[in-house]
Amino acid sequence: MTWFKATTLSLALAGTLSASSFADVGNTPLVGGLFNSSQVLKNQIVNSLSYSTRFSRDMALFTIGGMTLETYLLTLPLDADTKARVMGQLADPTYSIPLGYFLYQFYDRYTGIESGDKFKAYLATVYDQQALKGFEHSLFQLDPQHQPEEKKHAKDQAHQEGLKIDGNFIAAMVTVYDALIQIGEWQDMEYLPDQYTYLTDSKEDLALVAKIQPIVVNILLQTANGMDEGEMKNAVLAIVADGEPSRAKVPNNKAQALTVTLIDFVRLNVLKAYRQFVYQDERQQRLNDWLQNAFDDEPKQAIEFLQSQQERRFAVQITVDGLQQGLIEGLVDPNKPFISHAYSRHVNHQQLNSPLATSSPEHQQDVRFLQILSEQTYRDPYYLPFFKRLYKQHTPSIARVGISSTPTISVRNLPIIKTGAKVSGEQGTGIPNFHFVDRHEDRAYYFFGNDALQLDRLMQANKVQTMFDRLVHLKTLNCNAQYDWNAHTSYDGLVNLGAGEALRDFGEKRCLRELDERAKVETTLTKLRQSLIDNIQAYQQIPGWDFYTKLTRKWKIEQDISAYSKLDSQGMPDFTLIYNPWPDHFAHFVGPFSDEIIMPSGELNRLDYWISRVEQSYKEAGIYDQTLWGMAGDHGLAPVYYTLNPEKVIFEPLEDKLGYPLVIKKISSDEGEGPKITNALNYPSNKGTDVVVASTAGGNFMFDLFNSGQGWTTQPVYQELTNWQPIHAQQGQTVDIIAQSLNYLGDSLDYMVVREQGCNEEQCQIRLVATRDGARYDEQVIKQGDRYYYGAIQGDHTRVQLLEAKSLNPYLSTPNDIDLQRFANLIDKCLDRASPTDSQTWCNAQQWRELTQYTPKPDSVVQLAQLYAEDRAGTINLFPREGIGYNTKVPGRHAGESYLEKDAFIGFWGTPIGDAATPLQSEANGSLAPTLFEYLTGEQVVEGENGWGFPSLLDKLDITSAR
Repeated sequence: MTWFKATTLSLALAGTLSASSFADVGNTPLVGGLFNSSQVLKNQIVNSLSYSTRFSRDMALFTIGGMTLETYLLTLPLDADTKARVMGQLADPTYSIPLGYFLYQFYDRYTGIESGDKFKAYLATVYDQQALKGFEHSLFQLDPQHQPEEKKHAKDQAHQEGLKIDGNFIAAMVTVYDALIQIGEWQDMEYLPDQYTYLTDSKEDLALVAKIQPIVVNILLQTANGMDEGEMKNAVLAIVADGEPSRAKVPNNKAQALTVTLIDFVRLNVLKAYRQFVYQDERQQRLNDWLQNAFDDEPKQAIEFLQSQQERRFAVQITVDGLQQGLIEGLVDPNKPFISHAYSRHVNHQQLNSPLATSSPEHQQDVRFLQILSEQTYRDPYYLPFFKRLYKQHTPSIARVGISSTPTISVRNLPIIKTGAKVSGEQGTGIPNFHFVDRHEDRAYYFFGNDALQLDRLMQANKVQTMFDRLVHLKTLNCNAQYDWNAHTSYDGLVNLGAGEALRDFGEKRCLRELDERAKVETTLTKLRQSLIDNIQAYQQIPGWDFYTKLTRKWKIEQDISAYSKLDSQGMPDFTLIYNPWPDHFAHFVGPFSDEIIMPSGELNRLDYWISRVEQSYKEAGIYDQTLWGMAGDHGLAPVYYTLNPEKVIFEPLEDKLGYPLVIKKISSDEGEGPKITNALNYPSNKGTDVVVASTAGGNFMFDLFNSGQGWTTQPVYQELTNWQPIHAQQGQTVDIIAQSLNYLGDSLDYMVVREQGCNEEQCQIRLVATRDGARYDEQVIKQGDRYYYGAIQGDHTRVQLLEAKSLNPYLSTPNDIDLQRFANLIDKCLDRASPTDSQTWCNAQQWRELTQYTPKPDSVVQLAQLYAEDRAGTINLFPREGIGYNTKVPGRHAGESYLEKDAFIGFWGTPIGDAATPLQSEANGSLAPTLFEYLTGEQVVEGENGWGFPSLLDKLDITSAR
């Protein structure tokens, strides 16, 4: 599930190296040159940057859309008073410099791009009109003007109401900026702070909110007046009404909530933009100073630095929401069983129905293309050309089964992919789901809405190290991802999501333009560096008696160093992070195997096109052979045919049976509904509640209950849940909420997961409960250190059912005889011969991962054992079985436990990968970041140290022999 949608923002904004070889990598003959300049940048240039606000900076250098800041501001539709006030303060650099760079970010970076759907235009160059007509679907029409009205609005949240980065938007930002005046405490500081400080409920901050709220309400009113009649306009007008002075003290009012979000958004982005500007400015000066001094004092060092920069490594990290390995492989390799099995399940989906299912998604999945692929071999050179080449050339470096951690949800897995941090523990993300209740803070979070802005704050509080934090000494670029505080150039992920629905290719075009411009600069830098190397070497050969020649050559070299230093930051980034949300974003509403996703005009072929275009930029820059590429999905998706609401199915009849009401609080939207708005300074308490419920992406439903004998803040365990006492129950009356939930959910449930005992990172014991053919099954998973046990709780402990650990995955090819024997041996060792009382007989994480890669639930045992390592992961987690969605209106789900949801793509490609790469089997998507980091820096990644939650896979890619 994409973690932020257009509606909310529109409302709110209107080498294989051994361990020893890493010890002294700068002196290693084989690769030392590659890392020499990196160490200089890290230890002698960037480490001296001060982020000073006191350097003299020329405002004339700022141009916005080719105009001076003053001229550009005059073009904006600002009211007369605001315009006069803004223009009157431009002479103050503490006011104008942050404003100038903030506007540069939101104007130059987000406007001036060729309009239209670039992918659609590309298709018109390779297919004729008849073929394109056959490729039409709800997201691709040759003549959308003549599309039936009901089709135009078939997708709930793509009503062409996306964010527009136009003059009105910029004027709104300037109005809020001016109203804030003192953007933050850093205005009066000599150095910019390391982090942004979010609003609190202090007297000063509340006064600021009260000051800004009328401005926000006025912006929203202007926005509503320009909208067509409908649900979206009514929602905006309701917030406007909520902001009336008579309602100013209404608890949790939405107008105040959006005001708080907008203030934090503007102030955070102003400070982030200012830091980026100051960083580039200081870095340029420091680089020039260092090179000039090196040339004067030790020319050989300058030559080595420049030569190292010529040979340096690059990395591109691509994160794709909803990218599933098995689906991609099935689409490019007709010999795989994936497509035929997926189509067979679709045709026979009535077998997946449950008597308890009360409805079905309104949207009927169109799978014409899936049928074609299942019945014949489809040969088309323009269909997924990048992925076909990827699987042909780099099959070993693509994991056969990718691992998305449970629950398979974006908000949990995206930061894992982007940072390499785990969820729990020190420097863990602390984000276990799309929603959770923080019992110590008494605060419920739900990240589809304005709480999305809180994700950065939560990561900041946990001191999670992003790739941009770790690589701050290199040049970095963020294209549309979150968690980018220390990126040197950044395209905002929330803005991309806000605008990208209505303006297809919005973020992709902007990222590609940035890279194309940098590619041109990089070719110039390559020539400049070589020219400097040659000239310095020639300078060294000039005899001392030829004073005039040596002096003039020195002047020329100094001028060239200065020119090079000014241009260097505009070259290709050493590290680029690209986030693409669209395969997930649209698959929810049309189904994961629909024409909209898998057709030549669908989202996966669109993704293929943009990756190819990005690759081309690196080729044109002349650095493709030095670049390691890595890509991961945060989860897959599964189709939904039948739906039900556990909240109603369980608690309505239970209330009738008990004879008294239950106090139930829902903190989420159903999948397909709109976002939630939470007041970050006045959020509601969860005390006095029987149960907090929340659902995610149709595949996960969570209960938080509060009857632990250890107090309200402690998660209750299984035995306490069998004796749950609701608030209105009489003394001594209890409810077995486990049995009741199981009874009412019946065969719609894959299984529920509860704590058998309290859990932490080192140890955990959980219980799985479900019914199969009317019989109840209770099974357990126990973790002690790196050993795991899975077995039935009663009877023969080896007779397990729920995780399908002894079954083969029908979506995958049948294993060969060797693999089948290995599978059988692991079943014998890990299941049949393991004793629940002797941990020495248990298998470790790697053995369980190897065993379960053959099954319909990859890495199930390890993932479920880690589900509750983070205390905020809910009390009871419910997972629906195949074909069924909990609390959803749309036909695509994830967050569940099926193979289709858990199998997240993770793979690597590029010239640096050697021919002897070790085939990747079952790997976690969290290994993406540490692998690329290790390649870039030569610093060894150790899982569990320095904030790394996952291992690097670099030693499997045969990097050294590739050189």
